Amino acid sequence: MDQPEVADILKKHLLWLNQRAGGSRADLSLKDLRRFNFDNMMLSKAKMAGSNFSECSMRHANFVAADLFSVMLNGADLSGANFDDADMRGAHLRDVKLQNASLVGTDLRGGALMLGADAKNNGTDKTILDYANLDNANVSGADLSGASMLASSMRGANMTGANLTSGQLHNADMDGVNLRGANLSKANLTGVSLVGANLTDVILSETDLSGANLEDAILEGVDLANAKLEGANISRPASDFPKNIQDILKRHFEWIDGDGQSGERADLTKADLERIDLPGMELNGAVLKNTKMSGANLRGSSFIMTDMTEILLVGADLTKANLQGATLERADLRGANLTEARLIAIFLKEAREKSGGRLWPANLSGADLTGANLVGADLGNARLNGANLADANLTNANLKEAVLDDAILAGTILDGANLQETSMENTRDTLPDAKDDADDEYVDETAAAVR
Repeated sequence: MDQPEVADILKKHLLWLNQRAGGSRADLSLKDLRRFNFDNMMLSKAKMAGSNFSECSMRHANFVAADLFSVMLNGADLSGANFDDADMRGAHLRDVKLQNASLVGTDLRGGALMLGADAKNNGTDKTILDYANLDNANVSGADLSGASMLASSMRGANMTGANLTSGQLHNADMDGVNLRGANLSKANLTGVSLVGANLTDVILSETDLSGANLEDAILEGVDLANAKLEGANISRPASDFPKNIQDILKRHFEWIDGDGQSGERADLTKADLERIDLPGMELNGAVLKNTKMSGANLRGSSFIMTDMTEILLVGADLTKANLQGATLERADLRGANLTEARLIAIFLKEAREKSGGRLWPANLSGADLTGANLVGADLGNARLNGANLADANLTNANLKEAVLDDAILAGTILDGANLQETSMENTRDTLPDAKDDADDEYVDETAAAVR
């Protein structure tokens, strides 16, 4: 098939679209059309399944509602083209240009082309968009589940409500992308750049964001508990927070440096410090009850004797943090990184006695540590009564003389852990059902009323 023949087919297709005599729907299925020019062509509702359009120029072409099932578009220039509502399942789009293209409602799931009854079905081919350029493209609502988009550029793209479930986006450039309401469950976003991206209400269940850069990203309404965040940059500098927060922190650091003779102990009860960047800082003795610190970078920070009751630390980085004697009752530490953290008891010497004293253990009673990383953590004497440690990793952790009575240990990894004299009465290796949760809530409320 040559270019003039294609032009004749498209002329009749235009008549068909306008319901005029002599028109017929374009059928370019299974054709080899490599390097043809389709710039500005009207191909809406055309049949093109299985065709090879590699290295074609299709700038500003109209493919609305077209059948592009399992097409080959590798190396094609699709800048400004409109693919709204098109069927592009199983399409190969490696190294394509899609700048300013529109793919609203486009179906980009995997797909396998069947060629007759004797054709072999080797499974569903995934849509390939590796190294593609989708800068400023409109992909809102598109179904890209399982798509491969390795090292692609999507800077400033509109991907609101897109389905990227199980997508492979390793090392993609997604700076400034709008992903509001998108589904990224089980997607691979390792090494992805999401600087300034809008991830409001995005679903990140089992999403791998290891090494990703989320500087200045908007994460409102996002649950980071089940996302993998090792090495990810999701924190915000303290200077980005309101002045009153900055002043409280400054006065607290003065209080620490002046041994209590100057400054003032911080009380940040119920404050919003989500994703704050405070590595290596001393917050000893601070009051952080009900404080929101999910996604915070607190590597190597110190929280000795800090009151962190019911604090939110979902996905926070507490690697090598010092939490001696800290109170973390009912804290939410789902998916937090506590590798080599110190959660041991602190020795309190009685002021009126020349000798003697008592141990003040770290208290994590009722804390939610689901999926937390506690590899090599020191939890000696820690109180973990009723804590949820489901799927937590405590490999080589020290739990000597710790109390885990009534704790949930479903899927908990305890390889190499020191369990010498650890109390583990009534622990459960299965998750509680809804009725159990309701009963626990009732007990908690009753206990609170009695207190």
